[in-house]
Amino acid sequence: ANRLRQVVGSVVSEVRSAFVKERQILDGILVANEIVDDAHRHRKELVLFKVDFEKAYDSVDWGYLDDVMRQMAFPVLWRKWIKECV
Repeated sequence: ANRLRQVVGSVVSEVRSAFVKERQILDGILVANEIVDDAHRHRKELVLFKVDFEKAYDSVDWGYLDDVMRQMAFPVLWRKWIKECV
């Protein structure tokens, strides 16, 4: 475990909440819940999506997905966030 801890920073992104010391796997869900609550309170529009990641890496053409998002005028930052999530 100690050897893994030395390299986990280069393998696991800082935005991840699972498998990182001082963080809980449910942190992401709690943050999402806060965002939804804030949107409801302030009557903001909000778009959410859930991806089933089971075997997703075997079936997604990431280059094609990025091309589609670019053609749909997704901002670069959004595309980066989506890539970070998967």
